[in-house]
Amino acid sequence: ITYTSTLAVVDATKGKANLVKNTIVTNELIFGTAAKVSVVNMNGQVVKTAEVSENSRLDVSTLVKGTYVVAAVVNGQTVSQKIIKK
Repeated sequence: ITYTSTLAVVDATKGKANLVKNTIVTNELIFGTAAKVSVVNMNGQVVKTAEVSENSRLDVSTLVKGTYVVAAVVNGQTVSQKIIKK
């Protein structure tokens, strides 16, 4: 029996690890891959969008402290990563 779903999970995890390099942030996010990203608050509202490149930085200093989700499409797969704004 071949479990292809396991491979998909590994791929998604790899994409996620490459999306945001720093998950606890004060002023900026650092990205590990090029993507069109959305920053979403815990109410599901998109609070920031941007097109980023590898090693680029996105200013999030204006966001209120709290937990956010950064969502993007990386290599054709939707990935999301939780970040904490201090």
